[in-house]
Amino acid sequence: MVIWITGFSGAGKTTLARAVDRHLREKRQASPILLDGDEMRRILRTEWELSYEGRRKLAEIYARLARSLSEQGFIVLVATISMFEAVRQWNRQNNAQYLEVYLRISEEERRHRDPKGLYKQRQSMVDLSYEEPLHPDLCFDNRVPLAEQVEHIAQHCSCGDAGNAPSHLSEK
Repeated sequence: MVIWITGFSGAGKTTLARAVDRHLREKRQASPILLDGDEMRRILRTEWELSYEGRRKLAEIYARLARSLSEQGFIVLVATISMFEAVRQWNRQNNAQYLEVYLRISEEERRHRDPKGLYKQRQSMVDLSYEEPLHPDLCFDNRVPLAEQVEHIAQHCSCGDAGNAPSHLSEK
């Protein structure tokens, strides 16, 4: 299964992915694999690749890696900005079990959190166009408690119904 967690910088993707990882390990004795976008860029040595085309290529690499690991029987958690709807559609078409989670957060809250100082510095990645997910399976805003988000994701993992009808916990 691939659990693809997307949203702007500062939305809480890594925090949620780590919490889901802990939950799955504790409750199911599963050994999920966590692929974090920041960590993946560091591993792949692509810190410099912030262009639109570079980000699209990285998203495709993450998607293919996640699919390969999933096909080997792992639950793969991917926490990435994932700006491209085409990549998310590819995920949905190429993964037997796929759960897309969109963390929606207001610009005001993103600027307040700004964990990497991107908004303060106005780095180029902040200004690139983000294609909001069209059909996420789960959509959380920053008012939904982390524990509740984890529980909803875990329910999809145990039921094996990922990729079916969307369940939005907040209006788009």
